[in-house]
Amino acid sequence: METEDPYRHMEFEEFQLLSTPYELHKLATQCFFYIQQWIVESPFCSEATALMIFWNNYPFEAIRRSWKTRKGTDENFDIIKTVINNFEKEFYLKTAISYDPAEKIAQAPKIPNVVLQASHGEEPYIYLEEKEVHSWFGEHLINQIIRSDSTVELYNIAALLKHREFDVYQCVIGHKYCDKAIALMLYWLLERYSSMTLYAEDWPEIRLILENIVDKLERNEYPEILSYDPVKEVNPIKWEIPEHLFNRIN
Repeated sequence: METEDPYRHMEFEEFQLLSTPYELHKLATQCFFYIQQWIVESPFCSEATALMIFWNNYPFEAIRRSWKTRKGTDENFDIIKTVINNFEKEFYLKTAISYDPAEKIAQAPKIPNVVLQASHGEEPYIYLEEKEVHSWFGEHLINQIIRSDSTVELYNIAALLKHREFDVYQCVIGHKYCDKAIALMLYWLLERYSSMTLYAEDWPEIRLILENIVDKLERNEYPEILSYDPVKEVNPIKWEIPEHLFNRIN
């Protein structure tokens, strides 16, 4: 026996028959992306409905994407940008419908503040050959990491890593010469991998490493030997969520 899909599909002609903010709000609680886009573009959409849809589309993840990302590339981001732009134009209706984003905001995964803080140390330099490091695998690579006898040498290996052997990254961040710069560099390398389809099946393993790095950084376990600034190197936050979108409506 097939279970009924709880999410609503409809044709645009059917959608156009809805003409009150309350009908749109009810629909918005359980419908697909394309309908959400229609709702946030509708002149009958309330501020509360638009705000609810905004927070249901993961804006804390979207801030990592360029505001100039082409429309049609990411449905969530298209909706987010539409809501922000329309709020600026005071497009949405003020109604008795209420929405409080507090719970959604509290539950949303966010970039840990500690991985946005720069490491202030000496400027690192690369002296190893990329081809050489890329030729190391398995036990040989692990041994090369273990035998590193300085932070600069460990940095050289870490900066050139490109492997799906994730125990390698654990080996680096647990090394006695691993500093804050190396930990930050590997965090953002692995964070980028986590958003790639190629690494989708590896996400549980990547997440554990990221959590380990964050934990060590929050405990101040890494000295600041070399310099690394995530804001300059990675620019992880491309735009800011407008402050008024954090507020309850009604």
